Amino acid sequence: MDKVTLEVQQRSETGKGPARRLRATGNAPAVLYGQKVEPIKLAVNVREFRKIISQAGTNVLFNLLISGGESGPMRRTAIMKERQIRPVDGEIIHLDFLEILMTEAIEVTVPIRFDGKPVGLDKGGLFQAAVRELKVSCLPDDIPNEIVVEVSGLDVGNSLHVGEIELPAGVSPAQDAGLAVATVVAQKKEEAEEEAPTEPAPEA
Repeated sequence: MDKVTLEVQQRSETGKGPARRLRATGNAPAVLYGQKVEPIKLAVNVREFRKIISQAGTNVLFNLLISGGESGPMRRTAIMKERQIRPVDGEIIHLDFLEILMTEAIEVTVPIRFDGKPVGLDKGGLFQAAVRELKVSCLPDDIPNEIVVEVSGLDVGNSLHVGEIELPAGVSPAQDAGLAVATVVAQKKEEAEEEAPTEPAPEA
């Protein structure tokens, strides 16, 4: 997983009014949650945040450089926990970060990329992806940007399950091993119904 530096400001005001004023300056309110510390309220520059996400993707390890606090500058490693976006215009209205320890395994959701052409397609089968993401557990440094799933061996009627996916070293699934990830199904053929010719009734 990519690790990027994001400079943020610690804030003290809360509520809808301060949040609106903060957004008017091009910043978004945010909170950093920690396992053993109190949450830290932050202000994040939206333009800088969007730039990072567009370059590194959604699965990012953030090296947060926090300034503006009474205790002086702080440095925290975190992942994105939640991003609230206003549907009308796509404006970021709030961000939640989760502090992590580099020596402790965490659970994250990683996108899946299917690779190969299933053999069942040449037999009239239809490939169906049951899921597009997989929840895994690993150390922060081992988080993959994506999980490549080989599907060329799938025949008609076959399914690939979580427990059959070959994961990178140090990465283990955090979902049911029997969960179907992809399958090749037989396409339904619509058979035209032929109407039998009708004979006129005999005259009395």
